[in-house]
Amino acid sequence: MIAHPTAGHVLYDTGYSPHFFDATNPFPERLYRLLLPVELEPRESLAQQLPVHGVDPADVAIVLISHFHGDHVSGLRDFPRSRFVAMRADAERALSASRLGALAKGMLPDLLPAGFASRLSFADDCPAVALPDWMQPFTAGFDLLGDRSLVGIALPGHSPAQLGLLLRAHDGRTYFLVGDACWSMPACLAGKLPSPLVLRYVTDDRERYVRTFFAIRELALRQPDLTIVPSHCSRTWEALHGVAG
Repeated sequence: MIAHPTAGHVLYDTGYSPHFFDATNPFPERLYRLLLPVELEPRESLAQQLPVHGVDPADVAIVLISHFHGDHVSGLRDFPRSRFVAMRADAERALSASRLGALAKGMLPDLLPAGFASRLSFADDCPAVALPDWMQPFTAGFDLLGDRSLVGIALPGHSPAQLGLLLRAHDGRTYFLVGDACWSMPACLAGKLPSPLVLRYVTDDRERYVRTFFAIRELALRQPDLTIVPSHCSRTWEALHGVAG
């Protein structure tokens, strides 16, 4: 969650929620749950986490969607007033895929709330901005709020476009949230790609994934003070615990 001084509360993805279990009760969606078992205590869902921090889910202004896999969007229904922002290619696939086609790509259409399309805008329709030289090999992004405080960056490969996020927080750190462009920063720094099986079945485009992966590695090696946050990297989250705000 990002507490923006003028836009209000902004989320980058929602993680899992109990809605995942509802969406994977029928067959063939149940295959998703069987292949990727999920354990989720009710208190772990954002709908219960946010009030602990004094935030009503109904007051979240914007949910930025990195991509539409179930582990990133299962909580969308819990934010009834939010507007949603995603990359066009990812959103169009999520909205147009058949039931089986979506499942094959790790998506569950029932996770999208009613009226989702009317509350959706595309990150890549926002004004383009040139990134500073130190962000090489990434050169361009999208000014998501019009004040350059939140800059979206395309990270294609794991999904057709995938939305990364660059921001400078109140603690003075600059953060680059990279979703599933890599799963482990130690592995990324070592240049160790996921297994061929993962690259074949869990990435949308292997070649684009590899290019994005090594672009992140290059950036990380050149800019050690930049905090790169893959969504699933436990080592990164342990290092950030009690630091990020």
